[in-house]
Amino acid sequence: MSTMLLVHGAFQGGWVWSETAAALAQRGHTVHRPTLSGCGYLHHGFRNGYDLNTYIQDISNYIQFEGLDDFTLVAHSYSGMICGAVASRTPHLINRVIYVDALLPETNRSFVDIAGEGFRHMLEAHKTKGGRIMPWPLQVFGVPDEKADWFRTRLCDFPESAFSTPFPGEFDPTAVPAAYITCEKTPSPFIRAMAGKAERYGWHLSTLDSGHCSMTSHPQELAAMLDEITRMELPASANAA
Repeated sequence: MSTMLLVHGAFQGGWVWSETAAALAQRGHTVHRPTLSGCGYLHHGFRNGYDLNTYIQDISNYIQFEGLDDFTLVAHSYSGMICGAVASRTPHLINRVIYVDALLPETNRSFVDIAGEGFRHMLEAHKTKGGRIMPWPLQVFGVPDEKADWFRTRLCDFPESAFSTPFPGEFDPTAVPAAYITCEKTPSPFIRAMAGKAERYGWHLSTLDSGHCSMTSHPQELAAMLDEITRMELPASANAA
């Protein structure tokens, strides 16, 4: 079985992976689910100036201090930017990357640049004091009603600068074998468009009948899909276009 490092998206924390992580552990995997600076139980430590580079360093440090090697890196949503950078910098430590309904980076472009004007307007509408962005409405996350309160009470503001920081350097989609899981009911068009980009890279593509946060709405199904992909021999991507 594999070691898996699950990285959460914006406004969330390692808590969002709890059910999926438990299901993966039952299948024999060793699972890590770190929390980014200022998020989740670390929300009291929020600092102005946190940005994409902060979060890349968070995950890079976690890998170093936990001594992770030959592991599967799993990105969700915003953390596609983080995990894309980590994979490009330390491909020798990672056996594969699985992007779950995640934004795929582009060289020297920020999350906002990639997501487009619609997202830029949404960001403006959710600005609050101190360079923070309030969480999106629950419909964007695709969380079922029975988990809505549990999910909502754990969301935290996220730094605006995390969305505006350009991807640091060149994104290499061929650095590590990769797969993409697209969630069919995701409302965001720029996220839905990522599946086509993954196909052009030559990555393995799977589809899950869920909303954006499948680790909350469909934890067992997502765990089964992640487990299946860790058992595959993924081809190295040959297409960088």
